[in-house]
Amino acid sequence: MTESLQIKQQKTIRLTVLLLVAVVSLFFVAIVLKFVNEKPDVKAILEENNTLLFSSPRLLPAVALTRHDGTGFTSDQFEGAWNLINFGYTFCPDICPTNMADMNIAHRQLTEMGLADQVRFWMITVDPARDTVEQLANYVPYFNDSFIGLTGDAADITTLATQLSAVFYQEGSGETYTVAHSDNYAIIDPDGHFVALMRPPHKPSHISASLQALMAQ
Repeated sequence: MTESLQIKQQKTIRLTVLLLVAVVSLFFVAIVLKFVNEKPDVKAILEENNTLLFSSPRLLPAVALTRHDGTGFTSDQFEGAWNLINFGYTFCPDICPTNMADMNIAHRQLTEMGLADQVRFWMITVDPARDTVEQLANYVPYFNDSFIGLTGDAADITTLATQLSAVFYQEGSGETYTVAHSDNYAIIDPDGHFVALMRPPHKPSHISASLQALMAQ
């Protein structure tokens, strides 16, 4: 084999190797780009955290309530941030304080993620006869001073609760009556629309993970 032919073959081999390296490199770059640009499956993440995402956002009714600081509230004040809504009452012996404590832990987790300033946490009473502004003012900030309590006319509360898939009714009579109520959290988006429902059993991580996924989509 002549020297010129050997040189020619060596050049061909080098070119082939370079082409193979280029192809393999492009293949790995494509995989990396796909991984980086691939959006997480929000619906799957929410389902893992007991959260149902609605196929289309649901509008809220116009209601007028009162915050625990005595200032007025209307439904359009949900706009501008993500909102986690908990229906409960201050005389509740078990579920309500547990949910409020879980909300506080979730708030701390979201703070560590740098997301807490994008979320408002609310407790809407299902016992407006006893949960006055003063009663809520003594109860809600105990769990977190950024949380907001709402009370008001029973008809307005029922209207809002019904739209947010919450059910409640009084059990018993006299001063020691209780209020049976559903144990869900409602999630309202920054447009003021009801977009997701968190179902029990609850964990603080369910709240923070669901809100994080919704904010990231």
